[in-house]
Amino acid sequence: MKNIVIICLTISTFIVGQDTTSSVNQEPQLPGWGVYVGGAFGGASSVDDLPDGHSFENRLFVPNIGISKGMFLGGIPLIAGVGIHPRGYTYELANPLTGEDVSSETQINMMDVWAVVPYPIGDRAVLQAGFLFGTCLGGTFESLEFTTTGVTKSEDDIEDIEGEIDYGIMLGGGFAITEKVGINVGYYIGLAEFDDMVKFNGLVFNLGYYF
Repeated sequence: MKNIVIICLTISTFIVGQDTTSSVNQEPQLPGWGVYVGGAFGGASSVDDLPDGHSFENRLFVPNIGISKGMFLGGIPLIAGVGIHPRGYTYELANPLTGEDVSSETQINMMDVWAVVPYPIGDRAVLQAGFLFGTCLGGTFESLEFTTTGVTKSEDDIEDIEGEIDYGIMLGGGFAITEKVGINVGYYIGLAEFDDMVKFNGLVFNLGYYF
């Protein structure tokens, strides 16, 4: 039900964006080609119930990098782009031998194609809603070896996830600092069950420069 509501809200935003465009005599200005760099404070939710005392926590991922372009598609104003956007989480649990809290970090590197509909709310600010679709380029995780004196961590590559798909909804806003520089902040809500294990989510932020 939650995913259905999110999708309906996003579709409504596309419709509003189209109606707004058709109700003015002049097409709204959209940015040209641009580049952006930023990061994400992201995490995940488990598809299945976690054991007692285990949890997913958010962590910082940098950098997000990519290119973007403003365009019209069937009269709908869009800002679309492609970029490299890492995702992942911190997994917290208790050492079964000592009871001490420990954590393990996982990072999934994704190449994403995305598009948002901008809705102006002032001379410089816009609300945005859209989608993101990505494919996995690989990832790493921290494996844990428990002992009675503590825990030993080692970083390993995650096997058999290259090409895994992730997709979801993005909701947020942007602010033009100058004609060529702007900031964007949004929240990503993953709809795919990545590797049949988790759904990604998190706060995304970036600084863009437009040519």
